[in-house]
Amino acid sequence: MATVGIFLSFEFDRDEELHQNFYEQARELSCYRVKDCSLQEPYPPHNDREWLREARSLISQSDIVIVVVGKDTHTAPGVEEEVNIANQEDKPIFQIRPQSGTAGSVEDAGDMIPWEWKRIDEKISECLAE
Repeated sequence: MATVGIFLSFEFDRDEELHQNFYEQARELSCYRVKDCSLQEPYPPHNDREWLREARSLISQSDIVIVVVGKDTHTAPGVEEEVNIANQEDKPIFQIRPQSGTAGSVEDAGDMIPWEWKRIDEKISECLAE
């Protein structure tokens, strides 16, 4: 079983449960051994340089960035910064949509797929092959 480092981008104040669910399900359902490379703190209101440095470090260490699209993800400034960093670092990126409570996609965050582990694993495989 191959290990893949995933930086999960999500609206920290509203979607922490989705973050936890993703990694719990990954342990049980993914054909990969998934390593959590995500930030563990919310985006600060003053564009904190230390937060940005930590985000860049974790994203650069990850294999893939996945954006979990919740209700407010498309307007979350931290998600926007993480997506910008992922694109600057040329990381594969895609979005997953939980079954309920979602809004629009996040600009420049790649394809949107449903939160179904067969599809997620297929997309991870596709990203790793690039």
